[in-house]
Amino acid sequence: MKTLVFLLALFASSTALAQWNNPIDGYCNGEYFIVGSVGLGGGELQINDEQDFAGYASIGVTPAAGIWQVELRYTGFDDGSVNIDQWGIGAKVDFTVTCDIQCLYWMIGWNYGEFDVDNIQRDGFIYEINNDYDDDYWNAGVGYRYKWTQDFDTSIEYMYNDVDTRFYFFDGVEDVRFDLGHLRTLTVNFSYRF
Repeated sequence: MKTLVFLLALFASSTALAQWNNPIDGYCNGEYFIVGSVGLGGGELQINDEQDFAGYASIGVTPAAGIWQVELRYTGFDDGSVNIDQWGIGAKVDFTVTCDIQCLYWMIGWNYGEFDVDNIQRDGFIYEINNDYDDDYWNAGVGYRYKWTQDFDTSIEYMYNDVDTRFYFFDGVEDVRFDLGHLRTLTVNFSYRF
């Protein structure tokens, strides 16, 4: 009986929620916007300590006020030794919750990364790894956004990704332990709301 009551209550609340807070109706009424973003810049993976290209693309949702945003994001990074494909979900929130033309915001999210490791240089030795690894980890960052029009804005973002991938590689003599370390990126972004 308790299960039946629980299911009826869940169904009733879901029906009421769908009626009063339908996200499609909110989008059609202009309460929410879809945000597409592209970011270009540089990144650095801790183990190799080499700066190289990093870029991302995301699709997200934001209310008309624009004080927060939830997004799905893809980030790519390649320093010639390690190639990273990273997918994640995250949130951006305005520090003051009154963002208008320009604002400072913070970000937090969770990622899944795939790492194609070719070689790693350590202590004057080059280790030919040629293997793939994957991991999931959190990220956090800050950004500064400037709205040029109601729909178009640019921003600068610094992102810290807490990559925690560790592995052992047999170099012919012993197992050598590697820790890829964190990935840091700094990008200039272009976003459009539609």
